[in-house]
Amino acid sequence: MKTVLRTLLFSSVLLLSTKITKAQCTVSNIVVQNVRGIASTPTSCTAKFDVTFNIENNNGNKFIFIHVWLQNDYPNYFHCVNGQSTINGSIRAPEAADLGNSFNIGLNNEDTAITAMTTYPPDASVPLASMDSLKRVLLPDGSANITLYGVLITTPFACNTPMVIVADLWSSQASNAQRAHCVDCGIRYSSGFLTATGFANCSTLRFGGTLSNLTGNILDGYYRIFADVNRDGYFTPLIDTLLRGNTLFSILAGGNISFTGDILRANINQDIFIIVTQTTGDGAGASRVFRLPSSFCSVLILPVSFSSFTTTRTSRSNVLLKWETATEASNTGFSIQRNMGNNKWETVAFVNSLAQDGNSSSTLSYTFNDLNSSAGITQYRLEQVNIDGKTKLSEIRAVRGFAQKEKTIVFPNPSTDGRVSILFENKEQTRDIILTDINGKVIKQWKGFNNNILKIENLVTGMYTIRIITPQTGNQTVEKIIVSQY
Repeated sequence: MKTVLRTLLFSSVLLLSTKITKAQCTVSNIVVQNVRGIASTPTSCTAKFDVTFNIENNNGNKFIFIHVWLQNDYPNYFHCVNGQSTINGSIRAPEAADLGNSFNIGLNNEDTAITAMTTYPPDASVPLASMDSLKRVLLPDGSANITLYGVLITTPFACNTPMVIVADLWSSQASNAQRAHCVDCGIRYSSGFLTATGFANCSTLRFGGTLSNLTGNILDGYYRIFADVNRDGYFTPLIDTLLRGNTLFSILAGGNISFTGDILRANINQDIFIIVTQTTGDGAGASRVFRLPSSFCSVLILPVSFSSFTTTRTSRSNVLLKWETATEASNTGFSIQRNMGNNKWETVAFVNSLAQDGNSSSTLSYTFNDLNSSAGITQYRLEQVNIDGKTKLSEIRAVRGFAQKEKTIVFPNPSTDGRVSILFENKEQTRDIILTDINGKVIKQWKGFNNNILKIENLVTGMYTIRIITPQTGNQTVEKIIVSQY
């Protein structure tokens, strides 16, 4: 893997500048985020990241390619000026000789479902990155939002050096992608210069944090604050709510500044994004996005009592959700949320409350059928929404893919953030569970656990053993867990 994308590993979220070309080629809101390390050594770094962007949905974008270089390696193949190629007409697609030291992504956008390409049509010797999944969503304005999940990179350098990189994005309407018809080029972004930490406090309706300069030079710029309206953990410029407009900053070398502000009541239980744009230094003109977690919302006690919640795969393409409430007060209904293995919770539907005016003291039963043909594990949860906007999350349930064997699964394994989930073989059984470290010391125990999925957090780097005992039969299952935090 080429060195160019090592810079992606130095920040949890990065934002590429918006670029506009001809109407049929408009590309905007290119965001790289959710970077997570998988493995690191002093001489290598392996990670995954997600990419999302908007592009015109037309025949001119049958194939889409992204090439990325370190700033010093950028060849300016398209003769780029102000984000556009100065070469008239269609352009010969770049080949290996034109793409030295680049990292490359290819997408087939001509069918009903967008797919990741494994071979670069203009030159089969150019390697293309792999990814976990991707999707395309048509927007009301006729464009399409494209999201790539889990793009995999491995670099021969450690994950801690600030860099500036430059990207070209082009698309082709040719059947073999031999000509570039739409080009957005010279897109610059950086990381390792600035970082932000903070929180969103739902009990006080305030957010706050610190913006820090990681370099030895004074850095100037501005930031904006947004609320994560759709609660998906991704900054979406056209959807998320602006809480604070452009705010100038100047930070001394190695210094920091603080920021704070109010959260609108309508944005309670929502994470906060701070979008930082640097105007001085090597990264001038590039933006970065940092997510500040909502730290107190999840512990709010709300007047809905769940008495049961189950998920069952009923066929290759259907999952049945069932839940019951013992009591409801001021309840509008439930958002059905799922996580299909890409660390992203998405809302797939909203089920209205069956209670009269949202209030009930009797058991109410709900069902929802989700169209889900995933071959992997899918996690589900319910987000109960009060009339005043407050929310409460249910416990998480999980289902396997249609062809997955009934066995205990630990994921992710190894873990890079100290969190793992365990999906059990038979969700109807009660279990006793013991977690021990490499020396046999008991870290935690669970007695009479009867959920089909167990989530464990706050594990430090090391190797662990999870022992699962079924009291009814005496059967035991032992699994190893590896945690490698960097």
